[in-house]
Amino acid sequence: MQCPDCGAFMTAEDLFCGECGRPLSSQVPPAEPLSPLEAKDLPTTELKTPPRAPSPLAAPPAPRPQPGKKPPLLPILLIAGGALLVVCLCGAGALVWLGSSSKPPEATQPPEATLPPRALLYQDDFGDPSSGWDVYNKDDTLAEYANGEYRVGVYQANYVAWGNPTPGQELADFQVEVDARQAEGPLDNNLGLLVRYQADGENYYWFEISSDGYYSVDLRQAEEWTTLVDWAASDAINQGIGATNHLKVVCAGNRFSFYANDTLLTEVSDDAFRSGNIGLAVGTFDEPGVVVFFDNLQVYPLQD
Repeated sequence: MQCPDCGAFMTAEDLFCGECGRPLSSQVPPAEPLSPLEAKDLPTTELKTPPRAPSPLAAPPAPRPQPGKKPPLLPILLIAGGALLVVCLCGAGALVWLGSSSKPPEATQPPEATLPPRALLYQDDFGDPSSGWDVYNKDDTLAEYANGEYRVGVYQANYVAWGNPTPGQELADFQVEVDARQAEGPLDNNLGLLVRYQADGENYYWFEISSDGYYSVDLRQAEEWTTLVDWAASDAINQGIGATNHLKVVCAGNRFSFYANDTLLTEVSDDAFRSGNIGLAVGTFDEPGVVVFFDNLQVYPLQD
């Protein structure tokens, strides 16, 4: 039943309307149900279904490490570096807030100490094509001067090519440095410095890096290869075509130290050869076509 005045609902036992107070008679007839035409004309409200939250995307699979090589270190270093940066920034913010009440005196920078230049034992910027380095183009390998640099290319798989200066440098304890830049070919390669290279061309040490971020040290002796340091990854090595890496080897007696971009990668002790020439070498694995440019070669005596 409904009140005739306000339309409020009630029961047959109610004597007064609970909304407007109108006296009611128990004989008030119940409200007639609406006809289909009347119900059709009533205003309607559109009910909207709430949007469903998108399902989370599946995480990409973890990269698989290459056989025989360690996985890249860059993601781990980026995460650790980011966390360290947040801690450092929070600490710096606290220091600024505590010291904001008074301005500290300006700090004076101590003068930089300058070391006297060392005498060079040998150097070559490869600007002079007659400076004495090997020049050849045979058996799908080449070595030549090109635009003020020294270029070595290998166009067959699993092969090594190199060049040496003439006359040979008979060096015992020394430090040699060079810039190396890959210009063509696969990044899975090896390139670097030969030290204590013997006159027969079959005996030497080879410090090598790859353009995908690995390094190794091999000994060539009696027509056999001996791995002194197996391939290992380092984020100190600049990767990719066109990237330049500054390589350095320090030879002191039977001890050798190997650097990339002024970062010490590894050290080795070996007594096979105590002196010899230097060289620049490039090698391929399964894919041929590696071309590397070398520049700014310098040889120094060891500092006391």
